[in-house]
Amino acid sequence: MQTASPVSSDRSPFRVPLDGSLAMQLRPSELAGVAVGLGKFDSSEEGDLLTLVEALRTMPVNDRAPVWELAVRRYGRHKPLAQAAGEIGMDQIHARDLLERFSHLLAAVPPPEHTTTL
Repeated sequence: MQTASPVSSDRSPFRVPLDGSLAMQLRPSELAGVAVGLGKFDSSEEGDLLTLVEALRTMPVNDRAPVWELAVRRYGRHKPLAQAAGEIGMDQIHARDLLERFSHLLAAVPPPEHTTTL
């Protein structure tokens, strides 16, 4: 599971802001598990991880941590949606909505080689 830490001036490629003072540092192993569960969507393993991070950064701030927890359980650990949602105290309908929005944002992220910053 990721940890929340104060936002610092350095921008780790796997750091996702949660609000003005906290950020979520995503673990490469969790990113890789989610990427495998979702299937390949970029030309490289690193590109897949960066694409996941960028999609997560485009989610509304209040949805970033919950959608990531769902994604890790659903895609990284291959749990049924109802179980993944239940483990974090969320109903299945809201969980499905969050994951669908995340999937749409994931599809909209330009390939990492077309971005100027990480």
